[in-house]
Amino acid sequence: MIKNKKILSLIIFVMIVLIISVFLLIFFLIQNNKNQNLNIFGVWWWDNRIDNSYLEFAKNNNINEIYYYTSSFNEKTSNFIKQANDKEIKVYWLAGKCEWIEDNSDLIKLMNEFLEFQNSSSNKFAGIHFDIEPHQIADFEERKTELLTKFVNLTTQLKQQFSNIFIEYAIPVWMHDKLTINNITKPTYEFIIDNANRVTLMSYRDSCEEIYNCSKDEIEYAISVGKTLNLGVETQEIENENFITFYEEGSNFMFQELKKLKNLIPTNFGIAIHHIISWKNLKP
Repeated sequence: MIKNKKILSLIIFVMIVLIISVFLLIFFLIQNNKNQNLNIFGVWWWDNRIDNSYLEFAKNNNINEIYYYTSSFNEKTSNFIKQANDKEIKVYWLAGKCEWIEDNSDLIKLMNEFLEFQNSSSNKFAGIHFDIEPHQIADFEERKTELLTKFVNLTTQLKQQFSNIFIEYAIPVWMHDKLTINNITKPTYEFIIDNANRVTLMSYRDSCEEIYNCSKDEIEYAISVGKTLNLGVETQEIENENFITFYEEGSNFMFQELKKLKNLIPTNFGIAIHHIISWKNLKP
C-alpha cells in the first residue's frame, strides 16, 4: 500500500511538472511571437485640429508611435498624449523649420518650453521628432555644403545641450554628400545618424524593393553603429512623381509591400507613414 502511494505521488508530481512545463512553453512561444512583432509603426500627425476618429484609425491599424505637431504645450497637448497612451501609442513632439539651421534661437526657446512641459505634465512626450529640411532654404543648391554642414552642427549642438532627451530626425534618402567636420570626412547621413537617437528616413517609394534599395546605405550604417532606423512611406497625391507615393496603388497594396519590407529589416527597425490624414483617406 505504501509503495503504491509513493508511486501515485511520483506520478502526480511528474504530471504537475509536465503541466507547468507546457504552460511555460506556451508562455515562451507567445512572448517570442510578440518579440517578432516589435517593429515600430509610426505616423506623422501634422494637423492637431483633427478629431479623435483619426486616433481610433491609428489604433485600429496597429500604430504604436505618433509624431504630433504642435507649437504650444498646453492641456490640449497633455490630453492628446494621455488618449494616445491609453491606446498604447507613444507620442513624440513633431517640429521643424529649415530656418533653425542658420538661426536656432527660436528652436532653443521651444526646447526650453518643451522641457517645462515635460517637467510639469503627468502626460509626457516620449521624445522629439525633428523634420528640419535644409533643402527648403531658397538658395540651398548654391550653398549645399555650407547648409548641410550647419545642419550637422545643429544636431551636434542639440545632442550636447539636451543629452537627456530622445531626439530623432527625419532625413531624405539623398544625404550622401561628403562633409569634412572636425577632420572627419564622411557622408552627411552618417553624421546625422551618429548624433541622433534614431533617424526616420524619408524613403518615399511605392514598392518594397525600391524602399529598401534607396535605404540600403543608411540601414547598413545604422546597424554598424548600433542605431535604429525607421523607413518612411508617402500616401499623399504628388503630381508627376507617382513613384514616391502609394496614393495611386491604395492601402491594400501598400500593406502588402510593407509586410514584405518588415521581413527585410531588423525587428528593432520600424516603418512610418506620412501622414495620418492622407493615409486615412487613401483608397483601399
